[in-house]
Amino acid sequence: MHLKLRAPYENLVTLANFITLCSLTCAVLIINRALSGELAYLGTLFIACLVCDGADGFVARKTGKSSDLGTQLDSLSDAIAFGVVPVVVAGTYLRSIGAEAFLPAQIAFCACAVMRLAMFNVQKDKTIFLGLNTPSAASLVVVLIAIGRYSGASWPADTIQGVINVMLFVLAASMISPFRYLSSKSLKLKLNATTVLIGAVFVVGSIWFSPWSVYAYLVVYALSGPITATWLLLRRLRRPRGNR
Repeated sequence: MHLKLRAPYENLVTLANFITLCSLTCAVLIINRALSGELAYLGTLFIACLVCDGADGFVARKTGKSSDLGTQLDSLSDAIAFGVVPVVVAGTYLRSIGAEAFLPAQIAFCACAVMRLAMFNVQKDKTIFLGLNTPSAASLVVVLIAIGRYSGASWPADTIQGVINVMLFVLAASMISPFRYLSSKSLKLKLNATTVLIGAVFVVGSIWFSPWSVYAYLVVYALSGPITATWLLLRRLRRPRGNR
């Protein structure tokens, strides 16, 4: 008995997968330019990666084209866009200011990003993140470097080297930590005048104080996991022993 093995081409050629490959294309462009010592258009290309990463899942759900193949394709693309890109960009930026990236820190970040993606793939409840998600971790590295380049900040090279290397280690640990983070899928906002007004103020304020506002949001989100876990632990410890 011969079994016919057919490649799932009907699930491969979809609009959602095309958007995923657009994210991958932007990531490859960043890596290619970074390896040549160029970080021009870093912010624009990375934002394109983030937009495509959010859009592919949305389009897949709206078009009814969600599939296991698309999920794996998205995960593999994210491994490059949010696992490899930050360490390559960090290395190039540090060399441009006469410093060096700590190789173990780069390896730890990339390895933990891949593990984080693998853990999310097998996670049953997708409405919560266990560990800091890879796009947020990558953004904390890349956006900081973009701000440093375009703001003309004159920090000492040793200071920048220490900050980035420590950040890579801390973010690596955060991605595989047991801390819980909110996912956009868990937010159930009602579309009314109040939410529209708050959203408009939020967007205008973000644009007005950009890019520092964006980075502040990323920092607050990254800290929300350990802060919430600490608060819940303290609350549990304060309970009367009979109520535990």
